[in-house]
Amino acid sequence: MYDFIADLDGYFCEKYANYDKLCVLPGYKMPLMQRSEQDDFGRTRTYTLPADTMRLANQEKKDELLKLLKTKMLDATFSFSFLPMSGFRRLKNRFSKFAFYKNLKIVLNKYGVTEEGAFENLKIPEEVWKGICKGKFLPTKNLLFSLALTVQISYDDLLSMMALCEYEFDFAIVKDVVIAYLLQTKVYNRSMIDRALEEYKVGNLFI
Repeated sequence: MYDFIADLDGYFCEKYANYDKLCVLPGYKMPLMQRSEQDDFGRTRTYTLPADTMRLANQEKKDELLKLLKTKMLDATFSFSFLPMSGFRRLKNRFSKFAFYKNLKIVLNKYGVTEEGAFENLKIPEEVWKGICKGKFLPTKNLLFSLALTVQISYDDLLSMMALCEYEFDFAIVKDVVIAYLLQTKVYNRSMIDRALEEYKVGNLFI
């Protein structure tokens, strides 16, 4: 039977990039970040390895380290479901094709979902959702994650929506890594989503 949590663990080890938290784990072996080599003319060249050399995937005891890291996880990424926009930005958005609320309608239509249908699976006040759909409020990153999971929006489409709000995935944050995995592997089954969120102690979503 396919164990998607084991697959998620592997993805997490490959992608998680909070090196400050990784380096202090008991048993973590700090890799040598500088190497030297000689070129064809006998000259020594020293170079620094990329930061991803420090990721868990490169550790001999990565499974033990990940298990220990999980005991220390705590989701501190709380946010409200919206950000009020200034009158100037709202006026500017009326004439911009890059306004989030305009593109929201396009994305929802692509997935055969109405604004009302999308709202049914989100745990936010109705007036907030209507304000987002009308361009009065800007959604937070947490709300976009929630929308992607409930509407089954693709990873690439979510990236585009996030860019309109000046957000991006931050793989130094546990939540971002887990959400990226779920969307990239198209895990939209609610019980599987809940299991992944529980395993990595991800909360503060609006689902």
